[in-house]
Amino acid sequence: MTKSPRDRILDTYGLFARDYGGWVAVGGLIALLREVDVDAQAVRSAASRMKRSGLLVPERVDGKAGYALSADGREILEAGDRRIFGNGVRPSDDRWLLVLFSIPEPERSKRYLIRSQLARLGFAPGPAASWIAPASLLGEARTMLKRSELEGYVSFFEGDFRPDSDEPHIATSAWDLDLINKLYSEYLTAQRPISDAWVAEPGSDRDAFVAHMNNISAWRSLPYADPGLPPSVTPDGWLADEARDVFTKLHRQLRPGAHRFYLATLDATTRG
Repeated sequence: MTKSPRDRILDTYGLFARDYGGWVAVGGLIALLREVDVDAQAVRSAASRMKRSGLLVPERVDGKAGYALSADGREILEAGDRRIFGNGVRPSDDRWLLVLFSIPEPERSKRYLIRSQLARLGFAPGPAASWIAPASLLGEARTMLKRSELEGYVSFFEGDFRPDSDEPHIATSAWDLDLINKLYSEYLTAQRPISDAWVAEPGSDRDAFVAHMNNISAWRSLPYADPGLPPSVTPDGWLADEARDVFTKLHRQLRPGAHRFYLATLDATTRG
């Protein structure tokens, strides 16, 4: 489970602050993240780094120092929404995206940047120095590479994979399917009992806030590890749909109480 202060701050803005104007006082951010074991100094340091990287914009409201999301920060969260909270419907066809790029030697450092960005979206290395992914990732890849001013170095090809006779599908070697399914299993082991317990006896608003933050943290990497691989290439017992169902259910269960706690905490820090 990813629990870096930066990710916790982004989750706070993504899950809550965007619904209430997008600005959070530093004191409120510290009070909220204390509940998920991020100390004040870590919050201040991470927020300062996020300001320097252009994700947050410092603003004072009613004399209180705080941060709002930058335009880039909002764009990044919106792109994440589409992957994390998507409809969960895996593509039914076998259309694939093949990515090739050519970098002049004086700009070779951009090779790493392109590879790392494609990997972050869930692309996998393919044959002959190519990268592959389900064709549904085309728009997302173009947007990310354009944001980094790298789109001019990349060519996209879309089509079908046509194996000969009993040749295994390219996806079976490009992605570690056993590892991805293990990650789904670990998510279900950790989060399904929380969902079941919440049905039997909902916890406090504070409990909802902590569980809501932890649920998004536990889930966040999975839609990128599995970039929407179609059923035709995944093994029997693939847990993607079951895991997403639990994530969605728990998100809905926890959201109301978590939002009440968020607002009450900010109100208390403002009055304090």
